[in-house]
Amino acid sequence: MPLPSNSSVAIRNVAVATDFTSCSEHAVEHSLAVARHFGATLHFLHVLRPSKFAFVPEMMPALADAADHDCDQLIDRLSRDHRLDGIDYRRCVEQGEVSEIAGDFVRDRHIDLLILGTHGRGGLPRLLLGSVAQQMFHCVNCPVLTVGPRSPGAGPHLQLRRVLFSTDLSPDSLAAIPWVLTAVEQWHTELDVLHVCKSGNPAHRATMNATVDQLQAELDADSSNNPADDSADHHEATTPHGDVLAGKPAPCVLDFAGRHHEDLIVLGLKPHRALYNGPLWSHAYEIVRQAQCPVLSIRGPQA
Repeated sequence: MPLPSNSSVAIRNVAVATDFTSCSEHAVEHSLAVARHFGATLHFLHVLRPSKFAFVPEMMPALADAADHDCDQLIDRLSRDHRLDGIDYRRCVEQGEVSEIAGDFVRDRHIDLLILGTHGRGGLPRLLLGSVAQQMFHCVNCPVLTVGPRSPGAGPHLQLRRVLFSTDLSPDSLAAIPWVLTAVEQWHTELDVLHVCKSGNPAHRATMNATVDQLQAELDADSSNNPADDSADHHEATTPHGDVLAGKPAPCVLDFAGRHHEDLIVLGLKPHRALYNGPLWSHAYEIVRQAQCPVLSIRGPQA
């Protein structure tokens, strides 16, 4: 099965969803680093939901003013600390339900990457913004980078040394390949490719080997096409490592990522489906919730 062509991804607009709490600071840190690395415009997004205050609708004007004030304070603080230096940014405080706002926001502002923070808790409120973040997963089609409390902080310049691509080897999942290769090429990382299945099916191993071979061909082609690039020698030295494991997806992915000290996990997801055809988002949620590094979730194209 041929991999998606064009190994580079253009990231021109990055958005970070914030609730102005200390829990979202981790996501803001990473959004600043990503925007600076790619020279992208950074959009700060806060969603004020009327349904959350349905019993006190008269408070909405005051809450909207408070949200605007909080957003200004966040930007002022980042500016004073010189963390916004060299970054073009926009602020956006929206009133409405996520299902009404998120998709339009991503489309109208041409968002290439949405960044969210996570609490790392179990139960229903798994993500930082609770149902807001969960709805965003369902309402947006752009890739989503989640940053949990166990993830290391991001300095002004984001550093990645090792990337794990977890895939079910389906065409939808392999749509994440350009993002995987972009990470390898931009940060000159090592690359691990992992497939988890219930049993060690030999056919899966054969498919994995073919996928790794094609990934290597993409990296070699990029190196050949950029002979003047100082990183070319590193591309030649980068050899993807493929593994097929038997077991449950989330525990296997998390254990593998921990043992190999991965700096980023990339999940290739089916449209509106969880990783490996499980219950809706369950495996992906568990990986996002417990990961000790950021997780980039990319859904395949709609049919």
